[in-house]
Amino acid sequence: MRRIFAFIGILLIILIGLAFSVLNADPVTVDIFFFEFQVALSVALVCALIAGAALGVLTSIAAGLRRRREIARLRRQLGYAERQLQAMRRVPLGDSDGH
Repeated sequence: MRRIFAFIGILLIILIGLAFSVLNADPVTVDIFFFEFQVALSVALVCALIAGAALGVLTSIAAGLRRRREIARLRRQLGYAERQLQAMRRVPLGDSDGH
């Protein structure tokens, strides 16, 4: 049953994509600094969407790597603090005769 729904969903996405492509087939001029070329509006929009998604993924990967480095740094600090605490627990607090 899930496969049928998945197949229908994929088919709907393909049909919507085809309709989008047909309805936006007008050529547009794309000017990228030194290059200028004409493509269909739908192709230009899809390329812009893909480029934006790729930049978003790269940004989130960079943020995740920063978080991992921060977690590793904090774990090292925690280990150091725990070692210091254990060392302090081994030191006697004072004389046993009350001085």
